[in-house]
Amino acid sequence: MVNTLYFFIIAILVFNLLFSIILEQINLAVRSIKLPDLISDVYDSDNYLKQQEYEREKVRFSQIETIFGSILIIFFFSLKGFGHLQLFVSNYSNSIIVQTLLFFGILGLVSFLISIPFSYYDNFVIEEKFGFNKSSKKLFFIDNIKTLLLSTIIGGILIGFLTWLYTKNPHLFWLMALGVVLIFSLLMNALYSSIILPLFNKKTPLKEGDLKHKVLSFAESQGFSINNIYLLDGSKRSSKANAFFTGFGKKKKIFLYDTLTNSLNNEEIVAVLAHELGHYKRHHIWVNLIIGIIQSSIFLYFFNLISQSAIFTQVMGGTTNTPVFYLNIICFVLLINPVETILGILLNLISRKMEYSADSFANKYGLGQDLGTALKKISSLNYSNLTPHSLYVIINYSHPPLYERLKALNFTNELQKSI
Repeated sequence: MVNTLYFFIIAILVFNLLFSIILEQINLAVRSIKLPDLISDVYDSDNYLKQQEYEREKVRFSQIETIFGSILIIFFFSLKGFGHLQLFVSNYSNSIIVQTLLFFGILGLVSFLISIPFSYYDNFVIEEKFGFNKSSKKLFFIDNIKTLLLSTIIGGILIGFLTWLYTKNPHLFWLMALGVVLIFSLLMNALYSSIILPLFNKKTPLKEGDLKHKVLSFAESQGFSINNIYLLDGSKRSSKANAFFTGFGKKKKIFLYDTLTNSLNNEEIVAVLAHELGHYKRHHIWVNLIIGIIQSSIFLYFFNLISQSAIFTQVMGGTTNTPVFYLNIICFVLLINPVETILGILLNLISRKMEYSADSFANKYGLGQDLGTALKKISSLNYSNLTPHSLYVIINYSHPPLYERLKALNFTNELQKSI
């Protein structure tokens, strides 16, 4: 049984690596020389060539990172590295909580250190080459240190508490853990904009003026109460644009990146926010929450079944005949990967349908054309791939491709109007 599981995990790791590489190559091969009329004005000829080059460089670098990471995990697993690490932390302390924190702390730190050179090259070579990176090297390292500290504190508290729950009642662990995960998710959503976001971005209340008036007027017309509208200094890191809502109940906040307000006109910004408001009005937030609860319930329940088995501990190279909580977590994560991929396809399908629904909400109030031009500008700013392979979309896209969204909006560009 142990040998069968061992080779099954190796097969999963190898298959995931090969599948990822092949899928990226299939998607990279789909490049139209001439874009459909509906999106033909997103790039001029020079920018379209740059976008193609950008896509190739990003994919190739991503594949190098994926291959490196996958080979590292396969070798570490094959050489019983997880078991050796378990032996090290068990010699350091007899407490299962301390062992778990040390185990994941060491893995997390190693993973973080390995990711730094890749992230650095991505930001200061590829992104900078194409004009996206605006971050300084100092800011880059400060951001990473902050991320490491936040992950250590928040992750440590969550993992430590979940481990303590497991020691109290292993049989009901999955049910108790589900409650903790739900509360944690809601808490993070509530605290993100007021505690975590300010650690990375300066938020400034949007000044009184035409944009603020139009945003508030549209929100109020939909019975949507806005607590505050903030402008974020996203341009100090990247030229890419974004906007989002946070909050539940009456305390909803809008955050606009300055890259968005610098690139879109007021009507287009209102249209983008109308799309986001459509997610709230059509209850997508609650649908996603329910889906998340169901998914977490299933995964935690099945983990609970294997968490008390020594077989999974031994597969991971454990040196004991009794189950080890943290080794079984790693084993479960590796085994559940194919299920997550299949489930991800379904979740992406649901997400794409929600995006169409939110688009139609904006279109319903006469903002479809403005939303269309906004989407085209954002795609141009971000050097988005306008011709992804259909299989790649099915597996990886949570948002529909631009062309499909514009068709659903019955968008008519200036080129078509003149014909």
